[in-house]
Amino acid sequence: MNFKTIPKNGASWREPLIYEVELAEDEQQVEVDIYDQITQRVIGRLRLYANGPTEVDIAPYIRSAVAGTGALPDSTSAITISKDAFMIKLRANGETSQQRLYFREDISNRSSQLLSSKVEGATIANGEVVRLTVYAAEIITLTFLQPANAGGVKNYTFYTQGIPCEIAVPISNVGIGENLVVRVRCDGGESVVHNFKVVRREESACRLAWVNAYGGVECHTFPQSVQRHLTVKSEEVESELGWYRRVVESRLLRRLLLHGAMQSEIDRVLGIFLSPVVYLCDGDEAQQVRLLTDGVTFDEHGKLRRLEFDIEEVWKGGVPQCA
Repeated sequence: MNFKTIPKNGASWREPLIYEVELAEDEQQVEVDIYDQITQRVIGRLRLYANGPTEVDIAPYIRSAVAGTGALPDSTSAITISKDAFMIKLRANGETSQQRLYFREDISNRSSQLLSSKVEGATIANGEVVRLTVYAAEIITLTFLQPANAGGVKNYTFYTQGIPCEIAVPISNVGIGENLVVRVRCDGGESVVHNFKVVRREESACRLAWVNAYGGVECHTFPQSVQRHLTVKSEEVESELGWYRRVVESRLLRRLLLHGAMQSEIDRVLGIFLSPVVYLCDGDEAQQVRLLTDGVTFDEHGKLRRLEFDIEEVWKGGVPQCA
């Protein structure tokens, strides 16, 4: 057998990834392994029977593997390979396809750079995590500048092997009003500098993360939930002590509001509506939530000065959440 055509390097696994495979006349049955070089494991296996050219789509196998990797990475390491990146080879009967990088969005035309947006006037609070996505052909250099009493300057170097990486830097023990600087440099090029001002958040603040059109993670903290609504589904259960009510499902709806921000920030946060996934962040923890609002209304000048939308958390067991 041989691989006649394969997808382009840097393609998105959200779209079909079609391989055209040609089987020899004497090959009655061929098993094809979908091998990920990053994790060094087989993430799927195909069984082909047809003679001649056959097209197979491996994207569903990658999406199944993504579903089992969890949410955003924690901040145990400042730089890690993205869980949503796959370096794939197809292997069968001693034949191996060329290696291809597949990511959550198409980066086939992207050069080494920060995939997340640069935010003007960004704020951060103790307990929150700075999250950025970077694509570099060889090396990422990260410099984190903070006050001396909070750890001072920290430098990190990571060799990427051409795989998209996630930056996760936790903020702690920094005084309110202090400034932080995150400087990211790809492959020896010009650094991209992010400036953050440390602020105090209310306990009801809500930090969301989502993915932009380039596959980069974006974050924004909403000062408070404008409204919360809890719905509970229960059932009556009979026991030796009598009847009691057991909660089997609960859903917590939060209404979030962005108002009075710079237009550039409103436009950036508007990307939530185009993102395939939205996360609610609590320190290192990040759980996927549902976006319930499906549209916004612009004013007569084509501006969006107020952004209001609903998200929903779904209880999956344990102690039921409450408003």
